[in-house]
Amino acid sequence: MISNLLKKYPKISTFILSAIIVSTFGFLFFKIITFDIMQDFEGGEKYSIYDKIIYQIRCNQERNIRLRELKPNSNYLRIPQQKYENLEHRQYHLDTDNNGFIKPALVNKDPRIQIFFLGGSTTECEMVDPQFRFPYLTGRILQERLNIKINSDNAAKSGNNSLHSINILLNKLIPFKPDIIVMMDNINDLSTLFYEGTYWNSNKTIAPISCDKKNRDNFAKKDQWSLSEAWRNRILNDSKEQERIIEDFVQNLKIFINISKAKNIIPVLMTQANRIENDANFNNERGEEASKIYQKLYIKFNQAIRQVAKNENVLLIDLAKKIPSDKKYIFDVVHFNNAGSVLVADEVAKNLENVIKQRVKKAQH
Repeated sequence: MISNLLKKYPKISTFILSAIIVSTFGFLFFKIITFDIMQDFEGGEKYSIYDKIIYQIRCNQERNIRLRELKPNSNYLRIPQQKYENLEHRQYHLDTDNNGFIKPALVNKDPRIQIFFLGGSTTECEMVDPQFRFPYLTGRILQERLNIKINSDNAAKSGNNSLHSINILLNKLIPFKPDIIVMMDNINDLSTLFYEGTYWNSNKTIAPISCDKKNRDNFAKKDQWSLSEAWRNRILNDSKEQERIIEDFVQNLKIFINISKAKNIIPVLMTQANRIENDANFNNERGEEASKIYQKLYIKFNQAIRQVAKNENVLLIDLAKKIPSDKKYIFDVVHFNNAGSVLVADEVAKNLENVIKQRVKKAQH
C-alpha cells in the first residue's frame, strides 16, 4: 500500500516522509540537549547541555558574588499559597527602602542603638503585617522601655542561609555601624546542605556565585532541591556526612561571630522556633527515611546554635524553647503569624535590654 502511494503521489509522499524523519531526529536532538546528563562533581545535581549553552550565552562566562537581598525601593504583595488555620488568607504588604531593608526601616535619624536582624523567611516575616514584624517591633518595645532612640531593622530575605547572612553583614551592614546584629538561621542552611551537599553549589536560586548579567540567574542548574540519587544515599546512610554538614553550619556561625566582634558589633544567635522537632508525623516530602533524617538534623542544628553561643560566649536567644510549638503562633512548620511575631518581639526585647544598657553605659565612659 505504501509503495502504491509512493508511486501515485511521489512528491507528497517524499515530503511527508521527510517531515517525519526530520521531526523524529529533531525531537531526539532536543531531548538529548535538554536531558540532564552533565554534572559538576560526583553526586552533584545534573543539568543539561541547553542549560550550559544558555548560561554561556547570557553570562559570557562572567560570574559575580551574589548579594541575596530584597530589591531596594520595592513593593511586594504576599499571599499565602494555601489556607492555614491561624493565618488570615489575604494580601500582606512587604515594602523596602532604598537599602533593601524591610519597611518601616531606619525610623530614627540618629539612633543611639542600631540593631539589624539577619536570616531567611522566618526573619523576613512576609505573612506578618509590617507593624508586627518582630525585627521592627523589637526596636519599638526597647525604645519605649529604655527611653533612647533605637533602630531595629530587617535585612533578611526568604531563602537566605548563613552564608548569605555573612555576605550581607560584611558588604552591606557594616557601613551602618551597627551595635547589635541578631542572626537566626537553621532550616535554610539544613536544606542547602541536605539537598546540595555544600554552600558553594550551583543551584540557580541560592548559589553564592552566580551570573547576574542582564539580571539573569545562574543557568548551570534548573531545579531547586533536586536530591540526586548518589548524594541521597550518602546523606541518608553515612553518619559522617551528616556530622560534616553540621560542622559546616557551625563554622559559618563562628565566622559570623568573629566578623561581628572584629568590627565591635555584638553578635546574637537565635535558635529557630518551629513545629518540626515535636512532630511525630513530620514530612519533608522526600520519603519517610529522608524525613526522619532531616528532622533529626534540624534538631541538631538548633543544638549546634546553642553550643556555639556557649563556646563563643555570645548571647543566645533560644526561641525554640521559648516560643510554643503551636499553630497559634507558627502557622506552618517554622513561619510566624502576627501573634507569633509579637511574642518573638517581646522575647527578643527582653533578652536585649541588659545588653543595650551595658553598651550605652560603656560608651559613656
